[in-house]
Amino acid sequence: MTKRPLCIAALVWAALLWLLGAAGVPFLGFSPPQLSQEAQGKLVLVSGIVYRADSYPQSNYLYLKKTNLILNSEKYPIDNVRAKIKTQSEERLAEPGSEILIRGVLEEIPLPANPGQFHERNYQYARRVKWYLEGADLQVVREKADRLLFWQEQVKEKMRQGISRSIPQSVQGIFLAMLTGEKGELGQEEKSLFSAIGGSHILAISGLHLSVLGWGFYKILRRLRIPVWAAGGVASGWIFFYGILTGSSASAMRAAVMFAVGIGAVLFKRTYDFLSAMALASILLLAESPLLLYDSSFLLSFGAIAGLGLIQPVLFPHKNEKKKRSAKGKITKSLKEGLQSGISVWLATLPMVMYFFFEVPVWGILINLAVLPTVNIVLISGVLGCVLGMLPGGSVLLGRAAAVPGTVLLQGYLKAGELVRKLPVSMWITGQPKLWKCGAYYLLLLAALLVLMYREKRQKAGGKSRCVCWGVLGMSILLLSLKIPDFVLRTVFLDVGQGDSACILTDKGSCYLIDGGSSSISSVGRYRILPFLKSQGIRKVDGIFVSHMDDDHVNGIQELLEITAAGESAVRIRCLFLSPCRETQEKAESLKKCAQQAGCRIVFIKTGTQIREGDLVFSCLSPKDSTMGSNEGSQVLRVSLGGFDSLFTGDMEGMGEKDVEQLLEKDKRSWELLKIAHHGSKNSSSQEFLELVRPRLGIISCAKENRYGHPHAELLERLEDLEILAVQVWQTGAVTADWDGKNTKVSFHYGKIMLE
Repeated sequence: MTKRPLCIAALVWAALLWLLGAAGVPFLGFSPPQLSQEAQGKLVLVSGIVYRADSYPQSNYLYLKKTNLILNSEKYPIDNVRAKIKTQSEERLAEPGSEILIRGVLEEIPLPANPGQFHERNYQYARRVKWYLEGADLQVVREKADRLLFWQEQVKEKMRQGISRSIPQSVQGIFLAMLTGEKGELGQEEKSLFSAIGGSHILAISGLHLSVLGWGFYKILRRLRIPVWAAGGVASGWIFFYGILTGSSASAMRAAVMFAVGIGAVLFKRTYDFLSAMALASILLLAESPLLLYDSSFLLSFGAIAGLGLIQPVLFPHKNEKKKRSAKGKITKSLKEGLQSGISVWLATLPMVMYFFFEVPVWGILINLAVLPTVNIVLISGVLGCVLGMLPGGSVLLGRAAAVPGTVLLQGYLKAGELVRKLPVSMWITGQPKLWKCGAYYLLLLAALLVLMYREKRQKAGGKSRCVCWGVLGMSILLLSLKIPDFVLRTVFLDVGQGDSACILTDKGSCYLIDGGSSSISSVGRYRILPFLKSQGIRKVDGIFVSHMDDDHVNGIQELLEITAAGESAVRIRCLFLSPCRETQEKAESLKKCAQQAGCRIVFIKTGTQIREGDLVFSCLSPKDSTMGSNEGSQVLRVSLGGFDSLFTGDMEGMGEKDVEQLLEKDKRSWELLKIAHHGSKNSSSQEFLELVRPRLGIISCAKENRYGHPHAELLERLEDLEILAVQVWQTGAVTADWDGKNTKVSFHYGKIMLE
């Protein structure tokens, strides 16, 4: 390492940025930028140049740079903006390169409200986007304000046309992602299948893509007898242009820098050291956007290169062999080296994958043995198909022919994904490890590598040393995976916007959900509930209780069942607990059908039903029968373990609430938690009911500024009069209550500890 000063400089630079960020330097953290008081929550005018435009059936997303906030005819520079404009078609309202004037409300990019939720602010800040804007109307001021961006968009549009003319529709979305960086036409099923084979990197503009395209283009130029300096300069310029064209991703720009360094080595007849080139790329990228230091794509891209450059040479030292190999020997060697590369990259990136995605494809390394050697064929086939499809006349037929190998291989990858998903433990749900565990893993990995290098120098690195090294690596992986619960019972109220969802976890590994739906957040099951389960390392949900059939309590549950039935997730659901209700029987039948397809048992419960698992008891207090209305007859549950009791009330009201009051009068106990009924509606949680329960903490699950006015002022007054401490989940993020057998500790996802 001492012979690579750039590597040391890169480590020091990254450490310095991290320390400054931890110290609270605004530019290096996730504190939102300041906005003038005049502009907060109001319609304002914003001008800027569109550098990216994403079109969907119901809305357009325009990304603006050189942005100005216009107040009282004065322009005030602000950070980059992502503007959302609702439309009725996929037609773009403005093309990249256009200067536009847009009226709307500027909003801070939200922080994740739940464990496991995608860190939207982290992602956007790393890409220099600091504001969201809900646009009301838009005006194009100049169409070609930035001619380079305009020209890039014309090139990309030609590429789209070439792909659509030459490549079968079944794989067009994949080729668009591979060649242009656009993933809008990629289906969720395709993403899931590539994830199952550990091939998600194929769908991104990666270093492999740019290396193939860059060196291929350079060799073509050299065959045309273009001088080395000219060929190298043109190829480097093309690769940088292509990287920017496809979205300037961390992996693409890293590869572009490394390619340029490689060309420089050729021009100046120097040895190319790809670790030093990687270090230079990291320094430049972090200088341009320091918050990439926290970005998964940046870390995984550089982690993979570090695995190939640092881990593989030590664990699998290259042996010089002079004898010629047969064709069989060459294939064997290629497979062996592919496996070694895969293991090295896997070891380097494992903590990152676990920390950001909470699961690891078990069979990914083996499948990649077949996939990686053929990715170049797919890429070259797609490029030829795209280029020939862009040309007029009969070249389209040649383009279709050129795209055949790539199409066949991609369809093979998808079939492999379908097969892998049927294998046992196709995805290993690991949960999110603590950062200290990730750090300990890398320290142990480094120690093992240093010992091997030392013994290799002294020619003592025999089989015993390698066994010890692999043993240390096994221990470090075990450390990452091992979870020792620090609670007896954990209750988590998730922030799902205008809806309800809670999770019950025990130290024995049991997991139950109570409701899961939202009327304000789309795909709440896929993007909020499922990530939470995976972040906690939950592979099996023992049961889901559905209080009633309103969408804001059940649509996320239905989505989870559909995901499970399709094999898109390794999380399994054992049982669904419903209550009979004539009013919503048709909706219940639809949910039952989804449950059956997911292999989930269905049990109907009503007043008096008890479900036990060890000392954990779920007691159903309502409804009495199926004649009650949907809200009135909400499933009401008492959850008990030892001396801890909590009450879940759905949207209980009216006679349902009166029935529960009668039961509570007979069964006096102290309540730790109360899920306030109906999101804080004034028609629920009457004075009499609250006087009977008097919980230590009441939880109100609703969205900020929802159209129902929840929580109502009358309800909040009742809670205050009875001195019941109540929290609104939209203000705190997910609320977690941990009971250790004696005491309860309540914490908020936004970082505050409220109650011991």
